Amino acid sequence: MRLLTVISSNEPNLNAKAFSFYLKNAGIENECERIPGFQGKETLFRIWIIDEDQLDQAETLFEDYQTDPQGSRFKIHYEDKLKIDHLEEIKKERMSQKGFRFLSPSPYGKLSIVIIVAVMILFFWGQTTRPPPYPKLHGIPQLPNLSFIDQALLYDLPTFVELRDQLLTIYPPSAIEAKEPPPQEALVVIAEMRKTPFWNGLYDRVVNHMQNRTLPFSYSGSMFEKIGQGQIWRLVTPILLHFDFIHIFFNLLWFILLGNQVEYRLGFWRYLILILIAGIVANTAQYLMSGPFFMGLSGVVTALAGFIFARQQVAPWEGYLLNRMTLLFLAIFVFGVFALQIVLFFLEIFTTFAPHLPIANTAHIVGAFVGYFMGRFRFFSLQPRLHA
Repeated sequence: MRLLTVISSNEPNLNAKAFSFYLKNAGIENECERIPGFQGKETLFRIWIIDEDQLDQAETLFEDYQTDPQGSRFKIHYEDKLKIDHLEEIKKERMSQKGFRFLSPSPYGKLSIVIIVAVMILFFWGQTTRPPPYPKLHGIPQLPNLSFIDQALLYDLPTFVELRDQLLTIYPPSAIEAKEPPPQEALVVIAEMRKTPFWNGLYDRVVNHMQNRTLPFSYSGSMFEKIGQGQIWRLVTPILLHFDFIHIFFNLLWFILLGNQVEYRLGFWRYLILILIAGIVANTAQYLMSGPFFMGLSGVVTALAGFIFARQQVAPWEGYLLNRMTLLFLAIFVFGVFALQIVLFFLEIFTTFAPHLPIANTAHIVGAFVGYFMGRFRFFSLQPRLHA
């Protein structure tokens, strides 16, 4: 160990700690020894070089430092260190706080709790009020059975669905199953349904056109019907709906693991902005691809995964927890299902086999990219405050 230099605290331009940190970034191990002054005298800092073979290199760098102590290459690294140390203190202070953490690495935030409770209430409400499947009517598309809450919160509710519900009150499922002839009033509604197109997604339009080139690819029906009438909540609310227990279980599990730690670092309002942007973009992309009959929190979940992955890259000191194997599992699932959908797409076109994969692939992939993109913005960086 050799002494490189002694720097006084009274030096107006030289900063011993900043230079010591710069040496470490240059691969030169050193120690900055502080010698406190007595009775108001100056404090001295001795910089010791651990490996004597690096002394000549350190002396050259110190000469450069004396020539231009305010140079960015000496200053920026130390400022970054101060920022990292400050954020580490914030993180430790936050993580030392007590809070309910079941299944979560961070205490539950207010918005996370609201979303989890809303999803569960709407799920059980929908399960208890969703009608049983209705018999298929010749020449009329078979649409999913929707509860009252489904119809109120889906991305869109085509006029066709309202006509179908009107028909089922006139011509009930029991009469359809018994093959009773429909009354005249029902025939009028059926005729109206057959001339009322609705947006069923780009995917189906491509498949139908490829199967039968005589069918026009153009679309004459209405899109964004309810949203156009001012029901703008539908842009987001599909994330609160789930169809079955397995669907809600896995979505909430991932949301708890990922969402709580994001809210804990961003606070209520910035986390709300992130959820809204991810939900709106992922839902709209899924609507354009498959039509309005989709639901689930998974687009937001993949957005949270993409967001955390981005923050780990640009600001690892923020302490987001997303194990590489966990990220790999999510990526394999999302892109694996997407690859399966491509295979099924070609099977639908070239064979009579027409399977249905009830997974919102578009929302998954778009959500992941949107979350990653937002994670690159400084607006979503860890702020020096404990609560929103």
